Amino acid sequence: MNSSNDVGQVLERVEARIKDEKTEEWLQDLIFKHPEILPVNQFDESFAPLIPIGWEVATKSGYIDDLYISPVGRLTIVETKLWKNPEKHRTVVAQIIDYAKEVSEWNYGQLNEAILKASRAENSQQKKSLDQIVSSYLSDAGLTLTEFQERAIANLRSGEFLLLIVGDKISANVALLSEAIHGSPGLDFRLGLIELQLYPLKSNDDWPVLVVPDIVGKTVETTRGVIKIQYIKEKPSVAVEISEEDTLGKSDGKITPAAFLQKAPSDLRPAYEQWFNVWTTKRMHIYWGTIGFSLRIKTVGKLQTVLDAYPEWALSLIRKSDSERLSAKPEQYQKYLDAINSVPDAINLLSGDKKYIKHEALTVDHLMTILDATTVFAESIVKQNLAEES
Repeated sequence: MNSSNDVGQVLERVEARIKDEKTEEWLQDLIFKHPEILPVNQFDESFAPLIPIGWEVATKSGYIDDLYISPVGRLTIVETKLWKNPEKHRTVVAQIIDYAKEVSEWNYGQLNEAILKASRAENSQQKKSLDQIVSSYLSDAGLTLTEFQERAIANLRSGEFLLLIVGDKISANVALLSEAIHGSPGLDFRLGLIELQLYPLKSNDDWPVLVVPDIVGKTVETTRGVIKIQYIKEKPSVAVEISEEDTLGKSDGKITPAAFLQKAPSDLRPAYEQWFNVWTTKRMHIYWGTIGFSLRIKTVGKLQTVLDAYPEWALSLIRKSDSERLSAKPEQYQKYLDAINSVPDAINLLSGDKKYIKHEALTVDHLMTILDATTVFAESIVKQNLAEES
């Protein structure tokens, strides 16, 4: 609408129909070119942002429609299905889990080889390696290529993937979901069902189109290859398979504070535990993901991450660009820099625009210094926002 007097325009949702131009290849191409359409951060922030690395990626079980990876090396496997092809819906869950099984057996070299053999980008004959594809994203994320490779290798071994079934309409058929219950030992995947609601912006014209993503189902937990799926739109009409045992150290598919501490280096556990308790008493939010946590504060009208940590790897520092994203004043950020100046490597990492400092480089005093400085920095922003609102 151009003004409050504008009556606006009613958009009619369309679904792909037999013989029209919308094919699964069309949908596959759409989300590969525009990965931001897929709301992966609602499953876990570590899967975002999506870096498209290949489509029609060959495995022994068939071709993966779209394959993505995040800067911290977490893979997302996408299978596209259109409502007009109902016969394909009956096997889609089992199919995507077969892909996950195959990929979990790959090493980094095999993943790279599969990407090199995958379909080229449109109008391009150039084949890019995985390292070449992710390089610009790593710079933005403050990660080195070595760190990315280490995380990607670890995630391949664990099978910690996000599996997404994406279509213009998703069926709640119980049989469709139950086909996944065929054992995937050793894999720790999340599975999501995403409906892309399509609204053409021009009458009688398929393009441009408004795409509204809607998560209609997701895994609540996975245990020993058994999946418990919650279908959001029509609960509780869909039966679910419930495991007799919860995944160790996880609640609702997410890591717990106790599991985080168990996986973290033993000498650093007391520092983390102390700050978990401190943060709960302050105006801060701890978001527990599937492999780590994010500390968030409300600024610029929304919750934003000020720190994230992975127990078996590293925690984040605050770069100048992060400070600006959080709307901090220069003096607030300088105070943070002064506070962590005593931590070896911290300032050097930040001067190179690197974001993560590994646990192996920290003593408990170093960690306490970083967490304290981060908390003081975050509190100053929260107080600033409260003052501006009053």
